[in-house]
Formats: sequence, C-alpha cells, structure tokens
Amino acid sequence: MKALVFAALAIFSISGHSQIWLDNSCPIDYKVTNEEYTSVKANNLLTLVVDQEGKLMMNGKRQDDMSEIKFKEAVYNFLTNPSGESIKADSPKQAIIALGSYGEHDYYDLILRYVREVYLYAWDTTAEEKYSSIYMDLNCKKREKIRTGDFPYNVLELNNQKQTDTKKPGFSPGVPSFDGDVSDN
Repeated sequence: MKALVFAALAIFSISGHSQIWLDNSCPIDYKVTNEEYTSVKANNLLTLVVDQEGKLMMNGKRQDDMSEIKFKEAVYNFLTNPSGESIKADSPKQAIIALGSYGEHDYYDLILRYVREVYLYAWDTTAEEKYSSIYMDLNCKKREKIRTGDFPYNVLELNNQKQTDTKKPGFSPGVPSFDGDVSDN
C-alpha cells in the first residue's frame, strides 16, 4: 500500500515539480543552524551525500541502485519511525536531514527534490487527518501549525553555504586550495 501511495506521489511530483518548492505564498522561514546540526543526537540525523562518482551515501553507507520509491520510503520511515527503532529519529520534530555533495551533480538536485516530496507527503497526510484537506489548500496559519507542530522542515543543505574566502583566484594551476590549507609566512 505504501508503495502505491509513493508511486502516486511520484506521478504528482513530476507534474508539479514540487510546486517549485511549494507555492511561495507561505514561505518556510526556519533554517537549521550549524549549531543544531552539530549538537543533534546521532539517531536524529540522516546524512545524504552524493559522492564523487555521483552515488548516494545514506549515513555513510553507499546505496547502489536505490529506487525512488525505496528512497522516499526510507526517508519517510526515518522521519516517522513507525516501529520505534533506536537508529531512527525520536520524532519528526527532532529529525534533521543533511544533504551534501562532492562536486556538482544533477543527482543532488534530484535527491533534494525527493526529500521535499516526502515532506509534502507528510504534510498532506497530516492536513488530511487534521483538516480534511490537502496541505496546498490550507491557509498559511494552518500550514505553519503543521510545519511547526508535526513535521518541521529540518533540512540542511551543506552545499548551500556561502563562500567566505573571496581571495581565491578563479583559476589556479596545480593542486586546488581547500579550506584546510595552511599559508606559509
């Protein structure tokens, strides 16, 4: 049954492209801070990284050939933890999903879209239970109640952090510099 629901969600998402991250009428203002990210309990953190080869790593374990539906189910089960496993989030409120990538990959954007679709699915099911309406039809106040009370959008895009070093040249022959480089005096 879950697979059927996720398949329907996938078809819906292809047609709506995740509403270009929703509809911009009720902005999602909350952002996960680095402090929250570094201080969260390990079971409340799901780290999704696209490695150099463009393959997904989920909490450090490579996920070869994971289908869209299996991925979405894994993320949803991490958030909701229906079986009460100690390796999954204590609650959706405490769960943080961190996304990162080594280099530029189209797969990163796809993974981000899938995570957003899982949140939209969670918000839709909660809206149906509480208000007998889909999430997109709710006013901003009710949407905010769902996002803060039930499923906050706790996603940290690790690649989205601004560059602080503006002295780096656009092209540098040889070994590229990185933040850990030590400059000699």
